[in-house]
Amino acid sequence: MSAAPTLHGTDFATAIRRNKDNTLLLLEVLAVTAAILGFVLGWAFGILRDIWAMPGSQLSHLTIGWVLRDLARLPPRPEAFIGGVAMVAAGVGWGLATLRFGGQILAAFVGARPADPRNQLERLFLDVVEEMAIAAGLPPPRAMVVDTPALNAFASGSSPSRAIITATAGLLQACTRDELQGVVGHEMGHVADYDVRYATVVAAVAGVAVLASHLLWDAGRWPWAPRGRGSGNGGAARSGLTLIVLLVLAVVAIAAPLAARLVQFAISRQREYLADATSVKLTRNPIGLINALQRLQRSDTSLARADSPVAALCIAAPRHDATEDLFSSHPPLEERIARLQNLGAAAPSTGSA
Repeated sequence: MSAAPTLHGTDFATAIRRNKDNTLLLLEVLAVTAAILGFVLGWAFGILRDIWAMPGSQLSHLTIGWVLRDLARLPPRPEAFIGGVAMVAAGVGWGLATLRFGGQILAAFVGARPADPRNQLERLFLDVVEEMAIAAGLPPPRAMVVDTPALNAFASGSSPSRAIITATAGLLQACTRDELQGVVGHEMGHVADYDVRYATVVAAVAGVAVLASHLLWDAGRWPWAPRGRGSGNGGAARSGLTLIVLLVLAVVAIAAPLAARLVQFAISRQREYLADATSVKLTRNPIGLINALQRLQRSDTSLARADSPVAALCIAAPRHDATEDLFSSHPPLEERIARLQNLGAAAPSTGSA
């Protein structure tokens, strides 16, 4: 076995510190996003209730400007304040739960089960996870398996002591021992660098904004109009103002899941390069990971949908369409392979059959 290549410019201590800081920043972003969503939802409830309770004679002077000024007024409507506080409490609570149980949540999300030591391939997986943990000086993560022919793997959890490494049955079936070491070493890199905490929190809380946006969309179907409030008695003005409020809700409902996706995209692609370099550091064999990435390059990697929170955690982004590289949190496999081939002048490999 060749000597370990020198990893120029790879500062592991800085990466660990950065990922711990990023976790706290993410929770702050989550709290702010939750506050905005709850505020708008509470405001909509309050203003629509007022619009449909007003006599028709009071509606003639109300305009779009009035609606927007009401949204920005200080002090805010009590309903907006209550909605913001309630959503922040729910968001922070979910964020803290994610730090404690995020690994289990995501493993359950893809239907993972504990690796079975009686199965030869899964016994090898357990052995390799333990080997890489010893090399990294960390407690062995739990090893989980997803029963799917797709080839992929991911790490989750809030800390090395709570980490989980999940692999697909297809990956265990297809990879040689060296390739499996490269893949597990990559995932152990995420654990050792505390990148797994940041990525797990990102993945688990991304659904909060989406859930809140669904509430905003559903607000458009709430029965705002009391009986007797038809086209007469200022009904046209009432309907117009209601439409304006619902348009504000629609904008926020569209922006919320988009913001959640952007947070996931903000997971720097450098984290994958760092985990690849850590794998080489642990295995002292870049060829194993190169061969594994080449195998993933020509295989089905669809462990989860491209918009799934788990997709950002996978060693290879689930491939579904030609536009994936534009919105992927992963660098292209070709770039990662090229970087690994340049570590210690590792020669390209044709891969294993």
